[in-house]
Amino acid sequence: MFEFEGARKSLLLGMSLVVGLACAPAAWAQGPTPGQNVNMVSGTQWPGGDPFLQRQNEPSIAVSSRNPQHLLAGANDYRTVDLPYPDVSSDDNTACPPNQKCAEPWLGVFKSRDGGETWQSILLPGYPQDVSPEGRGSPLKRFTTASDPVVRAGTNGLFYFNGIAFNRGTNNGVVFVARFMDLNNKENGDVTQGRDSVRYVDTIPVASGTATQFLDKPVVAVDVPRGSNTCTLHVPEDGTTVLQTVPAGNVYVAYTSVSSPSPGVFLSQIYLTRSTDCGATWSSPSLISRSYAKSQGATIQIDPETGIIFVAWRVLATNSQPDSIVVAASLDGLTFTPGIPIVTLPAFNPLNPTGPSFFDQATTGASFRTIAFPALAVGD
Repeated sequence: MFEFEGARKSLLLGMSLVVGLACAPAAWAQGPTPGQNVNMVSGTQWPGGDPFLQRQNEPSIAVSSRNPQHLLAGANDYRTVDLPYPDVSSDDNTACPPNQKCAEPWLGVFKSRDGGETWQSILLPGYPQDVSPEGRGSPLKRFTTASDPVVRAGTNGLFYFNGIAFNRGTNNGVVFVARFMDLNNKENGDVTQGRDSVRYVDTIPVASGTATQFLDKPVVAVDVPRGSNTCTLHVPEDGTTVLQTVPAGNVYVAYTSVSSPSPGVFLSQIYLTRSTDCGATWSSPSLISRSYAKSQGATIQIDPETGIIFVAWRVLATNSQPDSIVVAASLDGLTFTPGIPIVTLPAFNPLNPTGPSFFDQATTGASFRTIAFPALAVGD
């Protein structure tokens, strides 16, 4: 057993920050000046744009470790839902007719080469209408829907694009990681033609659902290299392939497995899996929420000094357990400490709406669905 050293350091850092801000000049209170909002969806021309001005949500973004001006982002992307399923031509601007089966939402990929001032976008390969070689070869091609993106940067221009893909109405689905590499060799190129410097490499399934288990809410975290291990990626470029050998930092993916042992009864557990070869292969998943019946919304952080992995998640109240935020830790990503409740709050009481509770609400005619999930940081 080991101490939660990272949590102690974070607390001390927070105390230092409060003291520092108390002594700061009054001008600091004004804060930074926000820049102009920029639409990350590039126009209305399929496939790089959104012909029907549909919605995109739940974005995630990372900065290239080879060039800080190069950004990669992902989001739930509904630009496909008005398109005929499964075939669409590049000049088809006819919305899906009534009573005709149409596509589900997918995941958008958004790229900027100028620090976010301008963007180009496209869908992650493998969506139902995708006829490209990358799409036809993707393990996601057998699924109709993809969502829940999390994008993180690795070393030497490597990106990890994490999400889920599934068939609506079934538990048939996967947690996956798609890999991109910033070759940092150009400042132009059409993203829809794969001519930009941030190149799609491949997509790798991490875990699969079963007839009784649906996989949900994944999150990925990337450690710095801590040894001499390297990995070699075959990166497509202009009709050929270039080899990129980079230092290998461990990659961790956590996700929720939701099951229903009986009608109307749902249980959910948090699992974590580790890759030591830049996402090419993954360990058997470790169950880390063992003593909690309903867990959801995991987040991962890594101590930059020691490599200790911290995972926090939300526990939803049952008859025997209160609403809480729980944290577990691991030295290797394979075995974890028991989850420790950090924050426990009573359920929301509509008769006392300002009382302490997590901000949870269901979808109604006047409200949107929301469940409070934790965020996590580890101080240096």
